[in-house]
Amino acid sequence: MTTGKIFLSGGGDEKATQVLDNIFFKEIPLHSNILYVATGFRENEKILHAMEWMQDMITMHGRSDVTFHLADDLTGFEHLGDFSAIYVGGGDVDTLMDEFDRTGFEFVLKNYSEHGGTIYGGGGGSIVLGKYIDTRREIRRQYKTGVELLGKYSIFPGYRGENMDGWVPSHNSHLICIPDGIGVIIQDGKIVGDAGKSYKIYEI
Repeated sequence: MTTGKIFLSGGGDEKATQVLDNIFFKEIPLHSNILYVATGFRENEKILHAMEWMQDMITMHGRSDVTFHLADDLTGFEHLGDFSAIYVGGGDVDTLMDEFDRTGFEFVLKNYSEHGGTIYGGGGGSIVLGKYIDTRREIRRQYKTGVELLGKYSIFPGYRGENMDGWVPSHNSHLICIPDGIGVIIQDGKIVGDAGKSYKIYEI
């Protein structure tokens, strides 16, 4: 079974991520409906502007046919078949994983990916899709596994040249470090495309 493509953004505003976002919007079909998971912003003032931000991005990429549903509470999302793509926004990674655990959404998301669904992880949203989530110091959950949609890979967005040599052997996980404005595309646990070449891969 072939999984769907997973778009991983290193972070940044809609102008910085324009190249990856353009590839993403070309991937989804006409008249798509996107689920925008904004849980990571639930305790942040960014949640007040999340709907406007997503609508502006859709418009910027010329996709007036695309609609979206914003969710800061994942209760009741047991089936995702009505959505052409799932967009997991950034924000607080611990809050995201708490909500995934509380609602069982990580298992729903796995099933969606395994049946060919397209997923986008932006910034902190890219972290939760990987093998481990403690790739950045501000994350409180030590050695906590993520949704594990990326095979052997964990993700470090917002990368600025930090040395991660010690992290890799201690976790037995490959690590993709992605700067702001750069993107990586993964399918079936393999890198199949990118938006910019300045990401760095640490291997076991």
